[in-house]
Amino acid sequence: MADLVIPKTILDDIIAHANELTPHECCGLLAGTNGVVSHLYRIKNIVAVEGAQNLSSFDSAKAAHLERLSPDERAEIAFVMDMQDFSAAKKDMRNRGLDLQVVYHSHPHDPARPSVTDIKIASDYEEIWPKINLPIPAYLLVSLMNPTPDVRCYWIKSEHVVSADFVIR
Repeated sequence: MADLVIPKTILDDIIAHANELTPHECCGLLAGTNGVVSHLYRIKNIVAVEGAQNLSSFDSAKAAHLERLSPDERAEIAFVMDMQDFSAAKKDMRNRGLDLQVVYHSHPHDPARPSVTDIKIASDYEEIWPKINLPIPAYLLVSLMNPTPDVRCYWIKSEHVVSADFVIR
Protein backbone atom coordinates (compact mmCIF):
# COMPACT_ATOMS: atom_id res chain seq x y z
CA MET A 1 0.00 0.00 0.00
CA ALA A 2 1.30 3.44 -0.90
CA ASP A 3 2.09 5.98 1.77
CA LEU A 4 -0.83 7.81 3.23
CA VAL A 5 -0.62 11.61 2.98
CA ILE A 6 -2.13 13.61 5.83
CA PRO A 7 -2.08 17.43 5.74
CA LYS A 8 -0.49 19.01 8.82
CA THR A 9 -3.65 21.08 9.43
CA ILE A 10 -5.72 17.88 9.68
CA LEU A 11 -3.15 16.23 11.96
CA ASP A 12 -3.19 19.34 14.17
CA ASP A 13 -7.00 19.13 14.32
CA ILE A 14 -6.85 15.47 15.39
CA ILE A 15 -4.40 16.35 18.19
CA ALA A 16 -6.66 19.27 19.24
CA HIS A 17 -9.66 16.89 19.24
CA ALA A 18 -7.71 14.44 21.44
CA ASN A 19 -6.77 17.21 23.89
CA GLU A 20 -10.34 18.53 24.05
CA LEU A 21 -11.80 15.13 24.98
CA THR A 22 -9.14 13.92 27.41
CA PRO A 23 -9.50 11.92 29.71
CA HIS A 24 -11.89 10.31 27.19
CA GLU A 25 -10.77 9.02 23.82
CA CYS A 26 -11.69 11.03 20.75
CA CYS A 27 -12.57 9.29 17.50
CA GLY A 28 -13.20 10.18 13.90
CA LEU A 29 -12.69 9.43 10.23
CA LEU A 30 -10.33 10.76 7.58
CA ALA A 31 -11.38 10.70 3.95
CA GLY A 32 -9.80 11.58 0.65
CA THR A 33 -8.75 10.03 -2.62
CA ASN A 34 -5.79 7.88 -3.66
CA GLY A 35 -4.29 7.84 -0.16
CA VAL A 36 -4.36 11.64 0.17
CA VAL A 37 -6.51 12.78 3.09
CA SER A 38 -8.55 15.92 2.44
CA HIS A 39 -11.39 15.77 5.01
CA LEU A 40 -11.65 15.12 8.72
CA TYR A 41 -14.90 14.01 10.33
CA ARG A 42 -15.02 14.28 14.10
CA ILE A 43 -17.32 11.55 15.38
CA LYS A 44 -18.90 11.82 18.80
CA ASN A 45 -17.57 9.22 21.26
CA ILE A 46 -20.82 8.27 22.95
CA VAL A 47 -18.94 6.66 25.85
CA ALA A 48 -17.63 10.14 26.72
CA VAL A 49 -21.06 11.76 26.70
CA GLU A 50 -22.85 12.30 30.02
CA GLY A 51 -25.99 10.17 29.93
CA ALA A 52 -24.46 7.87 27.29
CA GLN A 53 -26.31 4.95 28.86
CA ASN A 54 -29.59 6.55 27.70
CA LEU A 55 -28.69 6.41 24.02
CA SER A 56 -30.69 3.93 22.00
CA SER A 57 -27.61 2.35 20.42
CA PHE A 58 -26.84 0.63 23.73
CA ASP A 59 -28.59 -2.57 24.64
CA SER A 60 -29.97 -2.73 28.18
CA ALA A 61 -27.06 -4.78 29.57
CA LYS A 62 -24.51 -2.27 28.25
CA ALA A 63 -26.63 0.62 29.51
CA ALA A 64 -26.86 -0.89 32.99
CA HIS A 65 -23.09 -1.41 33.00
CA LEU A 66 -22.41 2.18 31.90
CA GLU A 67 -24.78 3.56 34.55
CA ARG A 68 -22.66 1.98 37.27
CA LEU A 69 -19.44 3.58 36.03
CA SER A 70 -17.99 6.91 37.03
CA PRO A 71 -16.97 9.30 34.20
CA ASP A 72 -13.32 8.27 34.78
CA GLU A 73 -14.20 4.59 34.51
CA ARG A 74 -16.21 5.29 31.36
CA ALA A 75 -13.12 6.93 29.90
CA GLU A 76 -11.30 3.60 30.20
CA ILE A 77 -13.83 1.79 27.97
CA ALA A 78 -12.32 3.32 24.86
CA PHE A 79 -14.75 4.68 22.35
CA VAL A 80 -18.03 3.91 20.66
CA MET A 81 -18.73 5.97 17.56
CA ASP A 82 -22.06 7.76 17.37
CA MET A 83 -23.87 6.07 14.48
CA GLN A 84 -25.71 9.26 13.43
CA ASP A 85 -22.38 11.11 13.11
CA PHE A 86 -20.86 8.11 11.31
CA SER A 87 -23.77 7.90 8.83
CA ALA A 88 -23.64 11.66 8.16
CA ALA A 89 -19.87 11.41 7.49
CA LYS A 90 -20.36 8.40 5.19
CA LYS A 91 -23.06 10.26 3.23
CA ASP A 92 -20.88 13.38 2.94
CA MET A 93 -17.96 11.25 1.68
CA ARG A 94 -20.20 9.69 -0.96
CA ASN A 95 -21.53 13.11 -2.05
CA ARG A 96 -17.99 14.47 -2.37
CA GLY A 97 -16.63 11.36 -4.14
CA LEU A 98 -14.22 10.62 -1.29
CA ASP A 99 -13.09 7.30 0.15
CA LEU A 100 -12.64 6.44 3.79
CA GLN A 101 -8.87 6.38 4.37
CA VAL A 102 -8.39 6.28 8.15
CA VAL A 103 -10.22 5.68 11.42
CA TYR A 104 -8.55 7.67 14.18
CA HIS A 105 -8.79 7.72 17.95
CA SER A 106 -6.76 8.84 20.92
CA HIS A 107 -5.14 7.10 23.86
CA PRO A 108 -5.02 9.73 26.63
CA HIS A 109 -2.89 7.60 28.98
CA ASP A 110 -1.47 4.84 26.78
CA PRO A 111 1.02 4.50 23.91
CA ALA A 112 0.00 5.13 20.29
CA ARG A 113 -0.41 1.47 19.49
CA PRO A 114 -3.57 -0.59 19.13
CA SER A 115 -4.88 -2.10 22.36
CA VAL A 116 -6.20 -5.67 22.45
CA THR A 117 -9.71 -4.16 22.22
CA ASP A 118 -8.72 -1.97 19.23
CA ILE A 119 -7.33 -5.00 17.41
CA LYS A 120 -10.43 -7.08 18.10
CA ILE A 121 -12.81 -4.33 16.97
CA ALA A 122 -10.77 -3.61 13.81
CA SER A 123 -10.69 -7.32 12.96
CA ASP A 124 -14.45 -7.64 13.57
CA TYR A 125 -15.03 -4.68 11.24
CA GLU A 126 -13.08 -6.29 8.37
CA GLU A 127 -16.29 -8.03 7.28
CA ILE A 128 -18.48 -4.96 7.91
CA TRP A 129 -16.61 -2.34 5.83
CA PRO A 130 -17.35 -3.99 2.44
CA LYS A 131 -21.02 -4.50 3.42
CA ILE A 132 -21.40 -0.74 4.03
CA ASN A 133 -19.47 0.04 0.83
CA LEU A 134 -16.35 1.37 2.53
CA PRO A 135 -12.74 0.28 2.03
CA ILE A 136 -10.81 -1.19 4.95
CA PRO A 137 -9.15 1.84 6.55
CA ALA A 138 -5.81 2.40 8.21
CA TYR A 139 -5.98 3.10 11.96
CA LEU A 140 -4.33 6.23 13.33
CA LEU A 141 -3.67 6.57 17.05
CA VAL A 142 -2.71 9.66 19.02
CA SER A 143 -1.10 9.15 22.42
CA LEU A 144 -1.24 12.01 24.92
CA MET A 145 0.73 10.19 27.64
CA ASN A 146 3.81 12.38 27.09
CA PRO A 147 4.00 16.19 26.70
CA THR A 148 4.52 15.80 22.94
CA PRO A 149 1.66 13.87 21.29
CA ASP A 150 2.78 10.67 19.57
CA VAL A 151 0.91 9.86 16.34
CA ARG A 152 1.20 6.47 14.65
CA CYS A 153 -0.69 4.62 11.97
CA TYR A 154 -1.40 0.90 11.45
CA TRP A 155 -3.04 -1.61 9.18
CA ILE A 156 -4.99 -4.21 11.14
CA LYS A 157 -6.09 -7.38 9.35
CA SER A 158 -7.16 -10.67 10.91
CA GLU A 159 -5.86 -9.47 14.29
CA HIS A 160 -2.43 -8.87 12.70
CA VAL A 161 -1.02 -5.34 13.20
CA VAL A 162 1.44 -3.78 10.76
CA SER A 163 2.86 -0.28 11.01
CA ALA A 164 1.56 2.00 8.21
CA ASP A 165 3.74 4.77 6.88
CA PHE A 166 2.25 8.21 6.46
CA VAL A 167 3.57 11.52 5.22
CA ILE A 168 2.65 14.86 6.77
CA ARG A 169 2.29 17.65 4.20
